[in-house]
Amino acid sequence: MLVLGFNGSPRKGFATQSLVEKVLQGAEQKGAETKLINLSKSNIAACIGCLACRKDGVCSIKDDMTDIIADIKTADAIVIGSPVYMMQMTSQTKAFVDRLFPLLKPDFTSNVKEGTKAQLVFTQGQPPESFRTYFDYTESMFKFFGFATQKTFAVGNTRAKGDLDKQEDAIQQAVEIGSNLV
Repeated sequence: MLVLGFNGSPRKGFATQSLVEKVLQGAEQKGAETKLINLSKSNIAACIGCLACRKDGVCSIKDDMTDIIADIKTADAIVIGSPVYMMQMTSQTKAFVDRLFPLLKPDFTSNVKEGTKAQLVFTQGQPPESFRTYFDYTESMFKFFGFATQKTFAVGNTRAKGDLDKQEDAIQQAVEIGSNLV
């Protein structure tokens, strides 16, 4: 079983990366192979809306998304983590999401392997449920892509480096979420 983790935070070693790593740790404890991809270190260009992917399912832009899409198509689960910036995911995460369009066939049915789970995790400075409407919207977007989307896990009060480390319940819950992906 393969579980891919995507860290959408530009801040290395902060709460979002740690949270994604804890989810992956839970999957590893159940025997899954895991891989972490830091989106801010990946070469991911913005979607140019050329719709080439509508013809043959392949993006016309040749960058790291070519391999990422291939990995997603073989994965059994993905974990997408982002801090909340301006009430949404980061621009790094949004560029990644925009480039997932090749996961849809021309008739808008899914190219995702049936049963592939998607777990969204967010960190934020506000209380955990502050942006529930956005989280629900994002879950529905991943369902549209064909993922078996799990309930978003949001951890609040994570402004400074080390804030997540003080929240033992959230860390344990993240490990359990990863375990449940397997």
